[in-house]
Amino acid sequence: MDNNNNDSKSSHTGPHFLFVTFPVQGHINPSLELAKRLAGTITGARVTFAAPISAYNRRMFSKENVPETLIFSTYSDGHDDGYKSSTASDKSRRDSAGQYMSDIRRRGKKTLTELIEDNRSQNRPFTCVVYTLLLTWVAELAREFHIPSALLWVQPITVFSIFYHYFNGYEEAISEMANNNPSGYIKLPSLPLLRLRDLPTFIVPTNAYAFILAAFRAQMESLKQEENPKILVNSFQELEQEALGSVLDHAKIVPIGPLITSRTDSETGAEYIEWLDTKADSSVLYISFGTLAVLSKKQLLEICEALIQSRRPFLWVITDKSYRSKEDGEEKEEEIIRSFREELDEIGMVVSWCDQFSVLKHRSIGCFVTHCGWNSTLESLVAGVPVVAFPQWTDQMTNAKLLEECWKTGVRVVEKKEEEEVVVVESEEIRRCIEEVMEEKAEEFRRNAARWRDLAAETAREGGSSFNHLKAFVDEHM
Repeated sequence: MDNNNNDSKSSHTGPHFLFVTFPVQGHINPSLELAKRLAGTITGARVTFAAPISAYNRRMFSKENVPETLIFSTYSDGHDDGYKSSTASDKSRRDSAGQYMSDIRRRGKKTLTELIEDNRSQNRPFTCVVYTLLLTWVAELAREFHIPSALLWVQPITVFSIFYHYFNGYEEAISEMANNNPSGYIKLPSLPLLRLRDLPTFIVPTNAYAFILAAFRAQMESLKQEENPKILVNSFQELEQEALGSVLDHAKIVPIGPLITSRTDSETGAEYIEWLDTKADSSVLYISFGTLAVLSKKQLLEICEALIQSRRPFLWVITDKSYRSKEDGEEKEEEIIRSFREELDEIGMVVSWCDQFSVLKHRSIGCFVTHCGWNSTLESLVAGVPVVAFPQWTDQMTNAKLLEECWKTGVRVVEKKEEEEVVVVESEEIRRCIEEVMEEKAEEFRRNAARWRDLAAETAREGGSSFNHLKAFVDEHM
């Protein structure tokens, strides 16, 4: 167990927070940023950040430039070399994910118990546990040790509200819409009208990953076991004012975002930053689909065609993710686009990684083509960059709805169902959306994006709503 505490002999009387994160980027990034804020800005606060060994082995985050009062530790999820999902069939995916959730519960509970007992014996007891979504066993463990806990919800308040209402009276109505009126709308308390394409994919019965719904159900049930359930949300009051009042039960929602790490080294020497420096203001498309979403071969080729036809400079992040199909077997993204590389390189730049927030803040970026993961969505708002929303699954569908219809910072692509299961966004549709954001409604979208950028900066400052909410939360544990 890696507990790199450099002050093990001295006792500590202030609050000691234990952060436990699920090993995916969308959980790690906001939880580490919150841990840094607590350790770096709250006098007397100490934080232990526990992530699975696999996350350290895969270098999913940096341990540099952190406050002295933030220390790192590990727990085992049973897959220390990294979890490898099965892609052979829906059933194998279901079985594989179910086995993983069982492994992380069993192994994680054992190693975290040792960590809690070790800190208690060394007179550094944890006074509060903060855990990310899907780790209900962490809340159970906290209750066993009589330690207060809080859930860090790493999706918007709106998505929490949708799941809450789904499990509290609206499951039948949503299933009815999915089965009999898929183009209809549903009205949930204090939320905008929602179509089927706006809902988190896990609650759509026909979705291949609907089995994950059980984990969200367990999450909501777990919160009912708490005397004073607190949900810290990576959002801010001004962004989701109505949704904030949509959950009326005993759960307390505390918006403390946006939780975004702004690097101080600014990536000035990076080749892609130097390339961006040569481009005109608001002229470059930035394209990224995150670390988990895997696009089909056909979808990648449609994007290539759209970029070549639009002739706009672009920066595109293509990772080593693989797509598996019956016809072609397994192919990496970079291999799929190889036949287009010469034409693509004439217009733009393809990279395997970049510091996304540094890129989004660059003066040359005019549009972000995004999968609408919540981290990326928030970064677009904080940077004040309009978007082409290109959601793939889970909460991304709802985030795309919010970006287009509620916050009005961009447009959402319209998918075309080609065969029974294949959904693709065609190159013409991608180009249409790019032109709308970069030309036709550019001024309107930039104005709206700038408004959210300013509100996001204001809420995080001393005296801002998120700053005050976080301080009040910490004061309860002083």
